[in-house]
This record gives sequence, C-alpha cells and structure tokens, in this order.
Amino acid sequence: MVADGTGDYRLSSAQFINHFVWNGDHVPNPTSCLVQGDKMKILAVDDDVIILELLTEVLRAAGFPNLVVCTSAAAALEEVERTDTPFDCFLLDIQMPEMDGIELTARLRRMHEYRNTAILMITAMSDRTYIDRAFAAGASDYITKPFDVLEIHSRLRLIQSLLAEHVRLDERNPTAQQNAPASLVTSADLEKRLALQDIDGFIDYLALENYLMQVSRVSLFGMIAFGIVVPDMARSFRASSVFEFEAAVSDFAEAISESLKPTSFFASHAGEGAFICVLTNAQTFSPKMLEEQLCKTVRDMDLHFCDGRPISLTPVAGEGISLHLKSSRAISKVLVRALQSAEERARDPGAQHHTPSGKIMRLFGLG
Repeated sequence: MVADGTGDYRLSSAQFINHFVWNGDHVPNPTSCLVQGDKMKILAVDDDVIILELLTEVLRAAGFPNLVVCTSAAAALEEVERTDTPFDCFLLDIQMPEMDGIELTARLRRMHEYRNTAILMITAMSDRTYIDRAFAAGASDYITKPFDVLEIHSRLRLIQSLLAEHVRLDERNPTAQQNAPASLVTSADLEKRLALQDIDGFIDYLALENYLMQVSRVSLFGMIAFGIVVPDMARSFRASSVFEFEAAVSDFAEAISESLKPTSFFASHAGEGAFICVLTNAQTFSPKMLEEQLCKTVRDMDLHFCDGRPISLTPVAGEGISLHLKSSRAISKVLVRALQSAEERARDPGAQHHTPSGKIMRLFGLG
C-alpha cells in the first residue's frame, strides 16, 4: 500500500492490478478502445455543465482525452445503446433530475457488457445513506465533491493499468482463454474472488474495501465485520468442474444472504470457501446464532454435487469486529482478522488469536 501524504493508505498499483487481473474482475470488452490500442473510453454523466467542463479539462490533462459527456441519465443510456465501442469506465453524479446516478448504475449493471465495468460515483452527496445505496446498486468507488484532481487521476490510471494488463496477457497468450465451465478447477479457479452482485447484499470485493474506506470518513457507528468460511471447500471440489465449484459458492452466498436478512449488510466472496460480511447497522453480533440459522438454511437448500452426492459442508462464522478505521491499511488488517477468526473457529471453537494462516495471507494478496 502507498500513503498519499495525508495518512490515507491505498492499494499500490501492483496490488490493485494483482487483485483484478488474477481475480478476473473488470475484464475489458473485446471491442473496447483499449483492446483496439486506443485510450480508455470514459462516459461522464452530470447535470452540471460546469462540472462536465472541469472533468473534461482534468481528464485531458491527465491523458484521458477519450471522454463522452452527458447531462442526464436518459442521455447516457441512449449513448450507451448507440455506441459501437463499449465504454471502459463511468463517472456518475448522483443527484440528477428524473433518474439519479444510483438508478443509472443499477441499469448499467443489468447490461451484460457492463456487469464488471468500473463505475465511479463523483458526487456532493456525502451522507452514508447515499454511499450505501450507491454501492448496493453496483458502484465500484465513490468520490465526493469538491473532488481532488490527483485522486481522480490516480483512480483512472489504476483502472487503465489493470485493463491494459488484461490486453497484454491476451496478446501474449492468444489461445489461453478463461477456463470453460466444464473444465476441472485449478488452484487459480479456487482462489479467484467471484463477483456475486446478483445475490442480495453481495458486492465486488474491492468495492467492499472502497465502501469501508468511504464510510470511515463519515461514520462507522454500528458497523461490525466478520468472516464466514466453508471448511474443506477447496479439497471437496478439487476434482469438480469450474461450473460446479462456482455454483456451490453462489449457493453458500445465497444461504448467507438469506440468513442475514432483514439485517442491513454487505458481503463479498474472498476466494475458495471464504466470505467477508459487514453489518452496517448493528450493536451486537452472535456467530453462534448466525451459524445455527446458516446451517438450517443450507440444510433446507439440500445441496448436491452434479453426480448426486450431497454437499455435506458446514459454514462457520468468526467473531464480530467493531469497525474503527482510518485508512485502507486498517481495513485490510480488520478483514484479515475477521477471516482468521472464522478459520480458527472452524479448526477449534475455543481457539485463541494466532498469526494469520498462509492461505488467508494469499487470499488477501499479502503472502
């Protein structure tokens, strides 16, 4: 991680690219500008023409001249439908007439070609309610106005770097495609963080980190983080297909989502059978009570392997950690601790604090 001079730590370029490139998020569209060798194509939407003029100058100065601007969500959707070359990134305001930026985000996420495209909210709305709604709709990150020019530059450069890295990998290995659903899982498949945005409460893993970083500037009161692990998930699916493993991960995520409702929460898959959850408005948390509900939900789902064998895996929840964060370094440490607690409880319900396992460190890109 790197400090920005204010004590705020963010992922270094190498860590950011490692997260996205090797976990399969934000893969460029085959017909995108980057794939064709041009600059990243960006769509900015704001009903304030002065902001759009400022963004145009800021992005041009930063080396991002391929910018399309719209003054409304409706105009943006028309532009998205009309373009022959997909956009690589969106910069959206929230407060706009008729359709706000949050609804626009949700609509973009429902389009297959933009399910994993970076969406940055650039808005004056700093209230936690707006932050929660934006990330729940599918926002990747959140920047408040008046925005820091260097901050926008750094975010866009990181996004362009990871997309360009995907292009370089494809050019270097033109025949190496993402594993087909029927192929056997590899270690990379098992450790990949799956995007499960179609499941209530689940968001992209890095988006969860960005969410925590943003709300830490507002209020973390009532927020509790904890990990959930499905022991032996990797070993149980070592001889399975990619489809079978990813379907099982989705099933367990569905069970987690159903077990946490109606509590307000965000959750993300952290690789293998590991999940990170954040309760956004809670005073207490009982891992035992959650486990009981979660195990009941899993039993009711009656999960099976494709060959008919029952999936007899029992999720384990770790202890809750109240959030008091001031930097992304602290966020990473808390998430490591949360998963570590779940892993220890899976091994031994009475286990005490130990050094994070090598597996957890690898999942977080720290090992």
